[in-house]
Amino acid sequence: MSSYDAAPDEIITPSQFRESMKLVRLQIAIPISVLVAMGANIVCALAIKPGLSGINALFPTLLSPNATMVGIYWALLYLLQVGFCLETLIHGVGLRFAISNWLQATWAVFFTLQFFWGAEIVLLINVLLLLSIHITLLYYPVTLKRPIDAIFIHAPMTMFLAILFELDWLHNGFVALGWFIKEETAREKYTWQAVGAVAGVNAVAAIWAGVKRLYLLTTASIYLLFTLLFSSPRSNATLPTTALPKPTPLLVTLIICLVLHPIALVAGVAWQRTREREGRIRLEEEVERAEQDEREAEREARIRGE
Repeated sequence: MSSYDAAPDEIITPSQFRESMKLVRLQIAIPISVLVAMGANIVCALAIKPGLSGINALFPTLLSPNATMVGIYWALLYLLQVGFCLETLIHGVGLRFAISNWLQATWAVFFTLQFFWGAEIVLLINVLLLLSIHITLLYYPVTLKRPIDAIFIHAPMTMFLAILFELDWLHNGFVALGWFIKEETAREKYTWQAVGAVAGVNAVAAIWAGVKRLYLLTTASIYLLFTLLFSSPRSNATLPTTALPKPTPLLVTLIICLVLHPIALVAGVAWQRTREREGRIRLEEEVERAEQDEREAEREARIRGE
């Protein structure tokens, strides 16, 4: 056999070739999507006037977050996504994450162009897409045995879903609907809409995190609530003295949600441990019953032998 002939175990089948090419496409698509999303957000935030923060200031709502805290959140999220790309090169991940980043870049462009309804539709699609990724990751739960996966895969996915579901689509929706608070009367007019929105998404997130014992989701949710609690939208973007205080019902709702998240998580952990303890007790009882039945069978066998 010629030295150029491939050994039998070195021959690549068509299916193996397709799988390898699929992995190569993923390895290219995901890092590019992260760079595009980061670039689009940086350009729309810093290079264009008014940028993302400027538009938020021009169209203040009761759900406008603290710009500095949200900026820190996104910076950490993109930093973790870089690590996620490195993990992707090792493990390979679906295209849904790449599509999600492209959608995020599209949202930044739409929001900067003040095409708010288009931006809202993109956010809602992205929430559904990230939710599907989140559900997939539930089959691979966070474990201390794989801390790198927890940091660079679960953490960015959870943070991404949390900010879009619990904050971005709500705030963008208020802007699209024209529920601004440039006047004191408008602030009171949209109070209960804001209360319902905040209470609804946080109740869903807290219950889900409690049932599935998602520590990362609880942490992200609490931080996002603080971005709302410490925000002070201005009726006039150029005058710091025009910052409007939050309506009392909304303030109370934010505080209740801050308490709800850790309580739901602790309750979920306690419930799981109770079930595990009950399972161990039932197992011990079954073992004792089986041993007792075995002793009785042996005793009966001896009696019959005698």
